[in-house]
Amino acid sequence: MSDVVVRECGAEQIPDLAELWESLGRYHASLDEVPAVRPAADRWERRQRQYREWLSDGDGRLFVADRDGRAVGYLMLTISDGPATWAVGDRVAEIETLAVLPAERSSGVGSALMDAALAAANDAGIEAVAVGVVHSNTGAIRFYERAGFEHFYVEMLRFKG
Repeated sequence: MSDVVVRECGAEQIPDLAELWESLGRYHASLDEVPAVRPAADRWERRQRQYREWLSDGDGRLFVADRDGRAVGYLMLTISDGPATWAVGDRVAEIETLAVLPAERSSGVGSALMDAALAAANDAGIEAVAVGVVHSNTGAIRFYERAGFEHFYVEMLRFKG
């Protein structure tokens, strides 16, 4: 297997990420104790729109991992104003998406993407990087903990009913 190459990309790369986004959606649908996921076409249409907005306003950084000329993973990082409450810096970053093809998981692709994103955040003077993880996604939680993330904030949902 050849080495993975991570590169920063622009909005022109977004259409090439559909397979990766869909694999993430299928994975999310398999998790315990989560709401149903949106239909695939709807999920992708919404996410593409967000990616384009983040990249066009300069708040987004897209990193794509290629192996043998094929995109096998990607990470979308956004940078925004820091929160009013917590003293974590004037600007903070958030990992909006980290997707890796199932066959490439545990092969170093996610770590390579994470390294690139954290280096970019560091170069931008960012002191804190956040990520949201579904509470039952224990594999992702372990991955982020290995990358130095700590539990901080719990987001809760209440459904009408």
